[in-house]
Amino acid sequence: MSSAVARERVLTARAAAQDRWQDTPWRVNGDVPGERLRQGDLRLPASVRAPLDRALERGTVTLRAYDRVLRIAWTLADLDGLGMPGADELGRALFLKKGLLP
Repeated sequence: MSSAVARERVLTARAAAQDRWQDTPWRVNGDVPGERLRQGDLRLPASVRAPLDRALERGTVTLRAYDRVLRIAWTLADLDGLGMPGADELGRALFLKKGLLP
């Protein structure tokens, strides 16, 4: 991927995040409190969260790391042009965060 293509993907992803957070004090996924991503309308379906929930239950990730994985998954979804992270984005986020496979 060229630098120009990468730049365009990042700008598009940032615009998607900014649209999502437009009525909040946050502009990028990294600023959003984990509690906001774990509850309400942005909570991922249980089937998508299952690997992350298992990692939390096993003690492989802390709640703080859990929230970071959610933020990474949302960013990956934005980079892929998706409206919400799926199992693939969450698995990639887990791997990026801790080298964990779902």
